[in-house]
Amino acid sequence: MSKGVIWIVNKDAAPTKEYATHIRSTREAAFFQSKGYEVKIICGNRIHNSQIVHPVNGRYSIEEHDGVSYVFVNTLKYGTSTVKRVLSYFLFSFKVFKLKSLGAPDIVIHDTKTPFDMPIMRFARKCKAKYIVDVEDLWPRCFEYMGFLSHGNPIMKFLYSLEKRLYTKADHVVFTMEGCKDYIKDQKWDKDDGGPIDLSKIHYVNNGIVLKDYDENKLKFKIEDPDLENPSTFKVIYLGSIREANNLGQLIEAAKCLQDIPNIKVFIYGDGPERKPLEDQCRSENIGNVSFKQKWINPEYVPYVLSKADVNILNYTLGWAHYGGSMNKMFMSFASGKPMVCNADLSYSEIKRRNLGIDEYLDTPQKYAGAIKTIYSMPKDEYSAMCERVRETAKTYDIPYLMEVLAKYCEISI
Repeated sequence: MSKGVIWIVNKDAAPTKEYATHIRSTREAAFFQSKGYEVKIICGNRIHNSQIVHPVNGRYSIEEHDGVSYVFVNTLKYGTSTVKRVLSYFLFSFKVFKLKSLGAPDIVIHDTKTPFDMPIMRFARKCKAKYIVDVEDLWPRCFEYMGFLSHGNPIMKFLYSLEKRLYTKADHVVFTMEGCKDYIKDQKWDKDDGGPIDLSKIHYVNNGIVLKDYDENKLKFKIEDPDLENPSTFKVIYLGSIREANNLGQLIEAAKCLQDIPNIKVFIYGDGPERKPLEDQCRSENIGNVSFKQKWINPEYVPYVLSKADVNILNYTLGWAHYGGSMNKMFMSFASGKPMVCNADLSYSEIKRRNLGIDEYLDTPQKYAGAIKTIYSMPKDEYSAMCERVRETAKTYDIPYLMEVLAKYCEISI
């Protein structure tokens, strides 16, 4: 007998094995289903960061993937348009509000793009469901950070007021960033500052990683590529989206400074609007130590690729994740057991805290190249010790434990 019905609402979720996007939602679904709940993932039919469109007959279609029920809602195509992307969240939310034929959930876990999906909060309240807000990115703050709107802009003030209302109305708010309570305090939304939000319902549970799956996939799913197998090459690997926010231009400029060391090679896996301009730059400037690899690899192959690195790259613009981050590629890099170089001086950084590589503000190509050279030049025993620290850190972020923490925080019986 089912303990109840949980809806995990995340427009950008998708079946993990096929698409590997927003896997936090799929992990939550698998965990709670294993504990006796009936779980549905409510998501859009357009796969995030790709041209893939999941077929939908009418308003939505229902399919089962890996034992979990997915409700694919027909959503707006937005391409590279920020305006259309925001509009797509609005439209998705209104369509979720109308999914009456699916019945009413007992619990709604909502991966928010605040405040552009506020109707989902109204839907949960209308159903009298426990409402849990799951925050992976700080919307609308990202618009301020990316320079679209200033902090004092009346529109931003309105958007922030909606965000505050969403957190106030939620039964629990779970952030993937360690500095979540600092964020609420800085906004003066907490009760100590006269605001409406009780900090006891603000929680931090990062994305983490399933180490068992990662280790099995590393051995089972291998890519045939002589570059990855070459023992004489010091492999610097970036794997992820290639967008403006990822700031890959900095890595390309650093690679130019490393051309005097022939066995250092930079391999870039991923796709996005910035990929072609960067490929063109490498060709026009004869940057021969950078190779653009597959635009997409199935997630099972990611552990193998990262494990072949000598350094894994985490690349962002300055100020990214001011309150901490829980980027999937960071935890996959931890699991690889290889040192990292991050260019952004991340807040609440495990790389700095546990000495897992270099995480500094690398604002010039020379500094960036110097950080890579530092790892390259390490004595063998020092490098091996760093690799061991990286892998030990990954063990503290294993998903089964983190999901139990999530259930405890959110008062969900397991």
